Amino acid sequence: MQLGLTISLQKHLKLKSPSYGKPADLFFCWELHIIRFQGKNALAAVNANNRFLVLMVGMKAADWKLLQKRFEEAVTAGFLSEGYTKEQIDAYFSLADEPVFTKTHGRKPVGGMNKAIDYLYYLPEPIDPEHLYQEFHCRFLNRDICSPIGFEDYGYPVEFLEVDMNRIGIINDRVNDKNSNIIEFRSGR
Repeated sequence: MQLGLTISLQKHLKLKSPSYGKPADLFFCWELHIIRFQGKNALAAVNANNRFLVLMVGMKAADWKLLQKRFEEAVTAGFLSEGYTKEQIDAYFSLADEPVFTKTHGRKPVGGMNKAIDYLYYLPEPIDPEHLYQEFHCRFLNRDICSPIGFEDYGYPVEFLEVDMNRIGIINDRVNDKNSNIIEFRSGR
């Protein structure tokens, strides 16, 4: 699995510029970026192929030192929130091999990541301070229409994720829940 670090994140981690990774299926490649969201440092990780996003808000210095672990926790939480089983998630990580830091994976994946992050700032819902992973924000952003690098048509990252999971054989024609793309908005907490 390739974790493409943006220049901002490389500087934050005080890392030298990583190399380009070996050619790989972009479904096993992610773009990782540091942002400031609602006054806290956050990790935004976006799949290079389908623009599925996971967001960890409130990252402390100790969390950045465990970046690969926090990334895996975020992806696991994101996949679980979309209805994937622990076995399917384990199969994804098994097929992806060990994570390695690389440069980002080109203009279109980085552009998709930037668009998703820009869209995030329009969402007034406060973060959940009890958790790093922000399920509400992720579910919202994964239902933003886009045309990621791995697909010709427009659709939602959550749908493209399902197509990718089916393409590599982790799931087989999973039945779509017609309500899975609906987000319930509630005022206040």
